[in-house]
Formats: sequence, C-alpha cells, structure tokens
Amino acid sequence: MIASTKRRTIGFDRKIKLDWMDATADWAAQGLAVADIRERLEQLLEGKVAGVGPHSARGKSMTVLLHIWVLVPETLVPLRDDGLALLRGRSGRDRLPLHWGMCMATYPFFRDVAATTGRLLALQGTAALSQVVRRMTESWGERSTLIRAVQRVVRSFVEWGVLVETDERGIFSPVPKVRVTEEFGPWLLEAGISNCARQARPFRSLVGAASFFPLKLKLSPRDVGSSPRLEVYRQGLDEDVVMLKEQR
Repeated sequence: MIASTKRRTIGFDRKIKLDWMDATADWAAQGLAVADIRERLEQLLEGKVAGVGPHSARGKSMTVLLHIWVLVPETLVPLRDDGLALLRGRSGRDRLPLHWGMCMATYPFFRDVAATTGRLLALQGTAALSQVVRRMTESWGERSTLIRAVQRVVRSFVEWGVLVETDERGIFSPVPKVRVTEEFGPWLLEAGISNCARQARPFRSLVGAASFFPLKLKLSPRDVGSSPRLEVYRQGLDEDVVMLKEQR
C-alpha cells in the first residue's frame, strides 16, 4: 500500500558533516545561548558553505544543525538532554548512534530516507539513489525539492561513513555496523518511535528497524526498563511491545 502523499515538511535538505553536529551538540551541552551557537556556527561554516543569511546554503545548513540538537520540539527536550549527557566523554564514531537518533527524532524525512535505504540494502545488498528517490516520491509526493533533499541525505550517509559508493555511480553499499551498547540502546529505541504516528512498536521489529541500518542494537526487553520514558508490555503469548509513556 502506498502511504499518504499529504504534503509534509522535508526540513533535512542539506549535506551535513559529523564534525558540525559534534560542535553544535557540544555547544548545546555547555549551555550556550542560541544566539552564541548561531554565531559560532557562522564561523565554523565560513568558507565551507556559501551564502549569507537564513535563506542561503549556509543559513539552511545552520537551521538543520540547530533543529537537531538545539531548537528541538518541546516534546523532544528530555530525549535531547539525555542524548547530550550520553555524548559527554565520547568522541568520533562513538557519537554516531546519538547523532543518528536525534536526526531520526527531529526529522521524519531523514528517518524515512534511512528506512528506505535500509530496506533496499537488506533486500539486495546495495541501494541505488534512483530507487531511494522513487520510493520516497511515492510516500512524500513528487517535487523537485524532494529529489535534491534525498540526494543530500544519502550523501550525508556517505560523509558519515555508513555507506560507500560502489564503482557504479549512484549505487551504494553498506559498511560494518556500529555496535550500540546497552547504555545507548533504550535511548535509541525512544528516538526511533518519537515523532512517529505509531508510538508503540513490537520490540523485535523496532530493534531491527530498517531505519537503524548502520547500527547493531544488542538489547533485550528488560534493558528498556532503564528508560524513564519507555515501557514494555506483553501482547499475546510471545510479543513484547515498546511504547512511549504518557507525559504528564
């Protein structure tokens, strides 16, 4: 069944580098004011991304970065704060699962591109950019901005080292998955169902979700008990379901 093509905001339409997200998250963890973070991002991106002002390429890249770790929706503030706490003391590739989780939680478009890519990789071992674009067009509606956004998200995947382009241009293959520790696991599951229409998912399908394609999650339903905002209940004889607790 083809999903609804009701027009939704794409948002994540830039090629983003991991060190830019690292810097943005570090400044947010330090408690800097939004204006200060904006100023530092301007300096960081100067000479790397062209343009001046909010509607330029640099301004749009800053908007994406701020939305991931700083100006998050109110409902995601607890998730973001816990993510910043988990980032402390970690560097490099150890931070990738946390950046990935916040991108999924704050940008449904990013999550859908990741899921589409993950399903293609699982099905055929590679993912063609043209296939990702076609499937995203079916669910998000046909528009020129979508094609460019998909290209930039997939190129971000390459930039982050979770995909490599094969000898055939536009065809991508995966790299070894990043192992996610039990400490990160419950947080990632929460990120995986936050900002979704369905905020209750079978545990096994959530842990193995295609949107987590670069990550290897090793955890049990019991591990979810460490999360302050998730709960697990048994459905039927042998299926555990994860859901977000009602926030009061």
